[in-house]
Amino acid sequence: MRIITTGARGFRETGQLQRLWRMILVAVLVAVWFVLAITGCTSDQSNLVGTGLVNSELDVMLDTLLAADVMQYTGKNISEADLPMASQELLYLGSQGGSSSSILVNYDFSVDYSDSIPEEAWAQSNISWVKLQMHMASFYRGSEEVEEDPVKALGKYYEVLQLDAPFDSTAFPGPVPPHDDTDLNIDPGLDTSGELQIELAVSFFLNWVQNGQLQGILIQEGNESEAGFSGFAARDNRHMGSQFEALAVGTTQGPALRIQFVEPDIILSIKPVADTSTFHVVAPPVEDPADGFMMRTCLRSYPVLRFDLAALPENVYINRAVLYVVNDTTSSFGTLESVVVSEFDMARFGVHGDELPLADLELATYTITGMTSLDPLYHEVMQFNVTSAIQRHVNEVFDGEKGFILTAGEDFFSNFDVSSVDPDFYYNQFNFFGTSAPDSLRPQLRITYSAIDELTGGGE
Repeated sequence: MRIITTGARGFRETGQLQRLWRMILVAVLVAVWFVLAITGCTSDQSNLVGTGLVNSELDVMLDTLLAADVMQYTGKNISEADLPMASQELLYLGSQGGSSSSILVNYDFSVDYSDSIPEEAWAQSNISWVKLQMHMASFYRGSEEVEEDPVKALGKYYEVLQLDAPFDSTAFPGPVPPHDDTDLNIDPGLDTSGELQIELAVSFFLNWVQNGQLQGILIQEGNESEAGFSGFAARDNRHMGSQFEALAVGTTQGPALRIQFVEPDIILSIKPVADTSTFHVVAPPVEDPADGFMMRTCLRSYPVLRFDLAALPENVYINRAVLYVVNDTTSSFGTLESVVVSEFDMARFGVHGDELPLADLELATYTITGMTSLDPLYHEVMQFNVTSAIQRHVNEVFDGEKGFILTAGEDFFSNFDVSSVDPDFYYNQFNFFGTSAPDSLRPQLRITYSAIDELTGGGE
């Protein structure tokens, strides 16, 4: 019988080997934890990709569907009964984007001014001048200086004419009322500063005073004016503190007549009793989506698009879906605005160019996504993540058909209502390329999806 004895040295070697293996194991675990910490820090929402699919994820095919066929399209004009044209906060003059507008104002000369100004003061020899004063919104004035190149308001000629009768404030947008073609201006009415003060013939003004009744005037754009809209404060403006240059205390809001008397040496301001933009020409929504489509504020017009999703298989998981549109910055105009994409109930599709009340727009939409502070003169490619909407379509979670509608940041789209003014305030227009444009410009749905059977190995 042979006995093998292990001495103390052998025991020490065995213990050291065990400790070495433990150190290696700890090092491996730390390394694994470090890798997981780095790869696991993400703001992405949890999803099926990489979750419980370790053995099969490399075998799953991600398919792509490019849906560029627009099955249905319309331009929805949005009406707001509580805010007729004569109650809007800006008065628009000029032409842009296929629309044109002049300004109408009514003054009440039946008011007795004798308490502050004696009757004998109302003589042509005692009046130094009569001026029409209007306050242009800061956006239309431009900035005073950009480096060494001054940026001023559009160079426009303003013509003031008298109406045959006071205008009816409920008739607009609509044609310009009958008027006398005699120009009331003393000066040519050219203004490039945005601080509009047009001197008028005193004789016409005194006739209005003597008649002692309502008198309407028309302010229109003269020949050789620079193209584009200018916006002025209306009598109902509620944003004089935020959208206009600082005004002197007591300044009359809206188009005011200012009269300088010789004796007594005072300036009298006569406020309007009504004013409105005419918008006697309003560009209708483009009829054929091949030619493009627009999203417009002030005179709201919002496009509805429904894409052909027949090629999208059943029982798929939508990894990503993007609504891709391109804005034509060479023809679009206006100030910063939100663009919101919502599902639209196609049961309210109606006919092209019809009106949908603003309250019904809220009921007909389900908000998906949007972007804020988009500049119609700068932002071209816009990609909206509509993954949830396409997955809802695949899952058949709603009855009927849904399209997409592009709107501004209305009050009921709270996440995208970031401006201090509503979409009725500024006249903005985004002109998007249509379906006949090259592939890089046309509207598209870009959908990436996976077959559920591949993800689950054939299970539900």
